[in-house]
Amino acid sequence: MLVARAQLNFIAELVARFERDESVMRAVADYQSQYIAIIALLRSVGHVFEKVDCSDAGRRDWSKARWRIWKQEPIFGDFIEPTRNALLKEFQGGLQLHSDAFGSIAVVADPSMPGGASRVAAFDAPEFRDLAGRPVLPQIHAALAFWDRCLREAEAEAQFGEASGPSHHR
Repeated sequence: MLVARAQLNFIAELVARFERDESVMRAVADYQSQYIAIIALLRSVGHVFEKVDCSDAGRRDWSKARWRIWKQEPIFGDFIEPTRNALLKEFQGGLQLHSDAFGSIAVVADPSMPGGASRVAAFDAPEFRDLAGRPVLPQIHAALAFWDRCLREAEAEAQFGEASGPSHHR
């Protein structure tokens, strides 16, 4: 199995947990960290594929040609790349407390937190919108589908067969 495929499977699990409606108040930082992890990992699928799964020359050449095409896909250029950049390079575009996705915000005593308190809320992921007002979950699902399609292309190529290379990682 491609390492990038294992990573994509893990991201799908994170997304399922993120969008689960538990109707329970949890620390806002938990939701924020889940979202940041999902976005960062969605972008790193391509890096893992390129750097880990494509370590031999045949795979590297195939990957280089496909990357030029994949990077032109709207979901990559309009969501995956810029959202990761905004979150990780500018610390912008995260979950906004004053959005319809959060119920009432409460502050609870939490001695383990800086300042001794933690903000908690219930979170309704389908209501989460980006700064432009677009629902985020459909974009996340489109990104998962994009990477699934890209990895299926690779998996269909002979040089990515189980016997042909370094997809047997520790």
